[in-house]
Amino acid sequence: MKMTKKFLAVLLAMTMVMSMAACGGSKPAASAAPAAPAASAAPAASAAPAAPAEKKVKETLTVTLSGEPTSLNPHSVGQLNAYIVDMLIYDTLLLKAPDGSFMPNIATEWKEIDDTHIQFKLRDDVSFSNGKKMTAEDVLFTIKCLTESATTKSTYQYFDSENTKAVDEYTIELALKQPFAAVYNFLTHPYSSIVCKSHYEEVGSDEYGINPVGTGAYTLEKWTSGSSILLKRKDNYWGEKGASPYVNVKFIAEAANRTIELETGGTDIALDISTTDAPRVESSDKMNLVTIPSYRASFIAMNQSKPEFADKRIGQALSLATDTKTLAEVAYAPYGTVADSVVSAAIAEHRSTGEHEYNPEKAKQLLAEAGYPNGITLSGRCQTIADFKVIAEIAQNMWKQAGINLEVQVLDKASYSELGKTNGGTHITITSQTATTGDVYQALGSMYSTSSTTGIFNSSDTHLENMIQEAAGTYDDAKRAERYGEIQEYIIGNYFAIPVGYNQILYGVSNQVQDFVASPANTPNLKYTFAYEG
Repeated sequence: MKMTKKFLAVLLAMTMVMSMAACGGSKPAASAAPAAPAASAAPAASAAPAAPAEKKVKETLTVTLSGEPTSLNPHSVGQLNAYIVDMLIYDTLLLKAPDGSFMPNIATEWKEIDDTHIQFKLRDDVSFSNGKKMTAEDVLFTIKCLTESATTKSTYQYFDSENTKAVDEYTIELALKQPFAAVYNFLTHPYSSIVCKSHYEEVGSDEYGINPVGTGAYTLEKWTSGSSILLKRKDNYWGEKGASPYVNVKFIAEAANRTIELETGGTDIALDISTTDAPRVESSDKMNLVTIPSYRASFIAMNQSKPEFADKRIGQALSLATDTKTLAEVAYAPYGTVADSVVSAAIAEHRSTGEHEYNPEKAKQLLAEAGYPNGITLSGRCQTIADFKVIAEIAQNMWKQAGINLEVQVLDKASYSELGKTNGGTHITITSQTATTGDVYQALGSMYSTSSTTGIFNSSDTHLENMIQEAAGTYDDAKRAERYGEIQEYIIGNYFAIPVGYNQILYGVSNQVQDFVASPANTPNLKYTFAYEG
């Protein structure tokens, strides 16, 4: 991780050794570079320098995102921008420490009854923003939502909501359909934010997303559609209070305009700084560029339900016709590298599948052998995301050299998702996977599973499905890493995807900001971040 200017000293000071057992009850401390985007705990008193007498903390911390959440119902939207807001409004059962261990939050302690049952003791002093006390019934309802929501059900497919039960008012027994090593990681994810059962049942999913009720450190004060979300600190929060009285989350789609907003003092933190603007931010005496390797891996996906890909020579030809080094260099340099797997190198179980072979002449030969001596035309799609558009344009030109014509559509998120459901989707999807839990299962499990609803791969490969299920249920870390390594090799070797790049996450941060913690999932927790008046 690269930290510029004085942020290096600040974040080093924040990185503290934690002497906490996995199921202990002491108060967790903050991290400089968390292993996952779970909500970080408040920094200990020694972690942040005392404010100089002449400096005053801003009433409102302002952060600018690239887009507006479509909902603040944590179970209905898979958007990084939504997660950032959700982490302030809601709480999860567990938190994740810098060393990858799990810490108490709403759950004070837990024990594994067997490979498929875990008992959690809950805090008895937690209330929702509507004043209702949180109990085991709310946690049970949350797990039920996770297993039934169209957004989350494939990710939480191994959670058994029917057999999860309340032992008493503040104890639950979580049931799993099979052993599932990623269970604790998933319980730290913003998806797993605890919702208020009575309010949810009263108003429904859509209304809950507009007027959320959570147990978190902040409440929704005002949502100005298309402009901003204003959050207010909850003074009766059960835990450490938020650092800023208000957090204002603004939405600016254009990266250049987010940088201008930071330069002119209109925001304290700007997410998703472009590689074009990064040098300007880094050289400024008023701003800091904070970078961190991402959990994100971009790739070109091949729809396995399309008859053309039944012949593996077609997928192999596409792979050979792709100069991934050039794609990665143009899309990500100097803040990224060429990918050597479909799993980010920032994830522990990443396995390199070797150097990619670029050979367009061999690609032509394979197409001819497969019955396409005059070339082949394929459909494609990608979202209106800068690196995807760059990859699509360059790949089109590369593939023409091998006789492959790609008719690609660049679409907004809603249209992109809809196209994935129509007529079995497109042949090709240029996309990425951000394993926001930092767990390898999230990078591989749901997307390549036969139960996936993304419309990207549409796999019916039962062997791959069995490999995924076996790896997911392996608790031994070394064996689990080995099995997920084999899955990565299988995916590349059978031409499900062509890895393209790993990018760094770029944040622009005012030099008045304190205790900002970079996130490899691009979901920084802003609960304990604040800014001085400057």
